[in-house]
Amino acid sequence: MMFTRFNCVAALGGVLALVGAIFALFWGDILDAIIIKEKSLTPTSKAFKHWKRPPFSLNWEITFFNWTNAEDFLANRTTKPAFSEVGPYVYSETSEKVDVRFNTKNSTISFRKRLYFNPVEARTQARTDELITSVNMVALSAASRASIWGYAAQRAVSFALFTYRQEILVTRTAGELLFEGYSEPMIQRAQEILTFIGEDIPFEGRFSWFHTINASKKAYGVFNMDSGRDDSSQYGLIRAWNYKSKTDSASGECGKFRGFSGEIFPTKIRKDRPLGIFTPEMCRMVSFEFEREEEIHGVKAYRFVGSERTVDNGSLYAENQCNFGGEWMPSGVINITECRLGAPFYMSFPHFYLADSYYREHIDGMKPDKERHQFFFSIEPTTGVVLNGSVRFQVNVLLRQFPSIALYQDAPRSYVPVLWFTRSFEMPKEEVQKLKDLLSISQVGYKASFAVIGAGLLIGLLALGLGCAFRSTKKKPKKGNVERTAANGDARGDYHAVVQNGNPNKERIKL
Repeated sequence: MMFTRFNCVAALGGVLALVGAIFALFWGDILDAIIIKEKSLTPTSKAFKHWKRPPFSLNWEITFFNWTNAEDFLANRTTKPAFSEVGPYVYSETSEKVDVRFNTKNSTISFRKRLYFNPVEARTQARTDELITSVNMVALSAASRASIWGYAAQRAVSFALFTYRQEILVTRTAGELLFEGYSEPMIQRAQEILTFIGEDIPFEGRFSWFHTINASKKAYGVFNMDSGRDDSSQYGLIRAWNYKSKTDSASGECGKFRGFSGEIFPTKIRKDRPLGIFTPEMCRMVSFEFEREEEIHGVKAYRFVGSERTVDNGSLYAENQCNFGGEWMPSGVINITECRLGAPFYMSFPHFYLADSYYREHIDGMKPDKERHQFFFSIEPTTGVVLNGSVRFQVNVLLRQFPSIALYQDAPRSYVPVLWFTRSFEMPKEEVQKLKDLLSISQVGYKASFAVIGAGLLIGLLALGLGCAFRSTKKKPKKGNVERTAANGDARGDYHAVVQNGNPNKERIKL
């Protein structure tokens, strides 16, 4: 009866160990389900409120390139274009999502973005009244767009440039180029023409680089994003942009609007898979590759960075050939002319970092540096939460000849850097600590699982051992054995033969 009880206790220990093993095996999935539920975007969820109006601000650092020998280069062309940095000008960015609509049929969310910029004067390293010489983007954009309209249209644009006294260069203050803008009659005339043919340009009669995106909900277009309700691995994935799933200006995979929004990512981030982010500034996805593991305020993170593949235009990697853009050029610069209303814009990393040496050899003033110019973001792999990051891109324009437009008939061909910007984010330390506390639950779960396994095995083994010991003590001694007793100090003792079936009255035999 007692032995049976020991067996029952041993069986209980085995069951306990099995339960612990199952819990350890599926704890990762259980935790993932909990995190997915916390991250779900529903009209009443906390995650949706934070996504709609992020509680953290981002920092913009905008640096202009002043063309220091522009007049001499255009007149003589005996020297290379030379540029010096002016800035950075620092602004804080707050944002919100507007016109949000939940699409229950396909588990997506449609929305627009609105950004607000506020100057951070304490960190700004240049005056806004500083003069900057650069390419006249109004004139160059008009000439570039007209180049595909036919001879008659090009001659009309040529006459307009002459009428409005446009030049190849423009010198304006940094404040005007940033947000203030400067009045440009030709823009107003161009708006009238484009409106007549059914197109629109958002410059409002003046030009600057950033005033059209400040406090505007139209600047970045309409996004359609997967909510991850049907498939958590698609959480934050862009499905369509401006009501289209692909662009008309690129073929193949490059033309598809895909990649994550860059603000939210799914759980279970892997090292061996690049992460793609859709950038409306470039009308396409750019990919980032794992570089290393790092620790941020005690939390392990994966650092993904921009690589040569990110800004390749098909010169190095076959999968990027659909980024060709109509003309061959060395790797490291992406043609986004079609994305920017026909303006000859070319994106690269700052100072042509990771680009072909061709671009730096033909101009002076470029000093690429990994620490200052690398695009990176660090993401906690279990939850998919971005801990910090710096978006870094450079805007370049292509100055070249347009034979049918008088102003540019003799223009030299040159890639001209205009500005570069850093858009950076760092999660506050106290928020990282909250994330760390959440992740500690994961370790507690695994430790508890193994503790249960260990306890179960220990109970089972002890029960089996005690049961075996108890059973052995209950066994009777076998007949026919020889009993040895000590007598009279004889070390050998006396030996008595125990006879099972013999005569019990026989004499004791002494040895």
